[in-house]
Amino acid sequence: MRLSNSFGNIAYYDRQGFFEHFFLALETKAEFLEQTLQWPCYGSAEFTFCDVEILVQSRITTANLLAIVKAQRDSDIARRERELLERLKAKYEPMPRPDALSGLASPATAPEPPTVLRQGSLFDFSE
Repeated sequence: MRLSNSFGNIAYYDRQGFFEHFFLALETKAEFLEQTLQWPCYGSAEFTFCDVEILVQSRITTANLLAIVKAQRDSDIARRERELLERLKAKYEPMPRPDALSGLASPATAPEPPTVLRQGSLFDFSE
């Protein structure tokens, strides 16, 4: 049985196109397994591969392949997002230079009280 001609996967020009669409990334592997498990397996075993399709679905379910691939996919997405976060932090939150840190106020220093502002008159030129 060829997977590219089963489970409704007949819209691909050749096996390479089928493989490239479904099996190069974890996201599309999960998509393939979901589509395979949802396929209703039409026909009669005399004329179609519906009996084999049912066995393949049973094996995917028994081996818990969909959950495994989804866990791998989620882990891969989290890893890529953490790498992106680190790159963005390195770009937009650069480490301060040691000499720049010396100009900062020490934590023991009390903060200055806020300046009180006074509303003046538009015509008051005394100040």
